[in-house]
Amino acid sequence: MRRSLAIAVVLLLASGLAIARDPTAAPRSVEVYPEQSLPITFNHERHLTQGLQCVTCHADAVTSESPQDLLTPNHEVCSLCHLVQAPNAAELFPKAACTTCHAGLTEGTPEHMSPTGQPLETAPQPARIQIPTARITFSHKTHVDEGVPCLQCHVGVDTADLATRNHLPTMTTCLGCHDGGEAPSECTTCHLQGDGGRILTPLNKEEWLKPSGRFRPDDHSDPRWLKIHRSAARTDEASCSACHDTGFCLDCHDGLDKRVDLHPADWKMTHGLEAQRRTLDCMACHEPESDCQICHTEAELVPGEFPSDSLRFHPEGWGGTPGEIPGAEHHSFQARRSLETCDACHGGAGEALCLECHAGLVNPHPESWGEDVGGWRYGQGEGTVCLRCHAPNDPELDGIRQ
Repeated sequence: MRRSLAIAVVLLLASGLAIARDPTAAPRSVEVYPEQSLPITFNHERHLTQGLQCVTCHADAVTSESPQDLLTPNHEVCSLCHLVQAPNAAELFPKAACTTCHAGLTEGTPEHMSPTGQPLETAPQPARIQIPTARITFSHKTHVDEGVPCLQCHVGVDTADLATRNHLPTMTTCLGCHDGGEAPSECTTCHLQGDGGRILTPLNKEEWLKPSGRFRPDDHSDPRWLKIHRSAARTDEASCSACHDTGFCLDCHDGLDKRVDLHPADWKMTHGLEAQRRTLDCMACHEPESDCQICHTEAELVPGEFPSDSLRFHPEGWGGTPGEIPGAEHHSFQARRSLETCDACHGGAGEALCLECHAGLVNPHPESWGEDVGGWRYGQGEGTVCLRCHAPNDPELDGIRQ
C-alpha cells in the first residue's frame, strides 16, 4: 500500500514538472478557449527558421484590441510567398498547390485562384477553419505597445507545427505579469465582466466558468465541493466575491429551495444515523415538523403507529419500566442526546406525548437528582429537554446551568 502511494506521488510530481517545463501540456479551460477545428497543414518552426517574423503573417495583431478579431492569415497574405496562381505551383519552392495547406483536399488547380491569390467561386471548398472567440478581454495592441514579445504569451509556437489552443496563454502565464504591480491583477482585467462588476460565469447554456483549484483550494469540479467550500470561503472571501454576491450564498443557506445533491445518493437509507449522531446541523435547512414528517408519513412511519408487527421504528425497551436505570435503548437516553430527532415526529402538538407521562405519572429525574444537583447538567441539548416542563426562568434550573 505504501509503495503504491509512493509511486502515485512520484507520478503526480513528474506530471507537474512536465507541465512546468512544457506549458503547452497544461490543460486549457474549454470555457475560456472553446474547441477549435483546424483542417490546415502548417509548420511555424519552418517559417520562422526561414527568417519570417510573427507580424509577417499576423500583421493585424499589432493593432487588434479585441479577441473577436480574426488574426490568422488569409489567402492574400500567404500568396505573397506561395505563388498559388502559378501554373506549376505544386513544384515551386515554397510549394503553392491547394493541397499543400488544406488538409484532406485532393483537388484544386491554379486556375481556381485569382491574380491576387483569392479563390474563385468555382474553386473547390475545403473544410473551414473554425476558431471561436476566446471568452476573455484582451488587447494585442496594449501588449505590443508595452514591448511584450509574442513568445512570452504564445509559448512553444517557435518549435511547433500547427499552433493550437494549447499555445494560447494560461492563467499561470498571465499572472507572471499581472501581479498587481507590473500589471493589474483584478480578475476582470482578463475575465468577462457581468452585472455588479463580477466575473461573468455563465458563458453558455451548458458551460460555466469554474475555478479549477490550481491556485487556491477552490476546485468547483470536486464532487465534495458543496461540503468543503466553507474552508475556501473562510480562507479567501474576496476570491469568492469576485464571482458571487451575498445573495448567492443566501439562496442556498437561507432559501426555501435546497440543493438535494448536498447529500449522497443513499441518503434516505442512512440519514437517520447522521441525525442521531448530530454530525450535521439538519435544522439549518429542514423544518422537522414538516420536512421530516412529510417523508416519514409517505414511508408509512406514522407517530404512534407501526407499519407491521415485525417493523418497529423504536427498539424493544423504548418505553422502559419506571424506576429502572435506562440504557442506550431507552427513549430518555436518545431524548437527552438529540431531542431534535424526536421532534421530527413528536414536536409541536406532539409534545403532549411527553407530558402525558412526565407531567404527573412518571418523574423524569432519577432518585439522586435532588441530592447532587451540581452533578447534573443540561447536556448536549442545551436544556431543550428540561424546558419541555420547566420555564426558562425556573429557579430550580439554576443549579444545573452550565
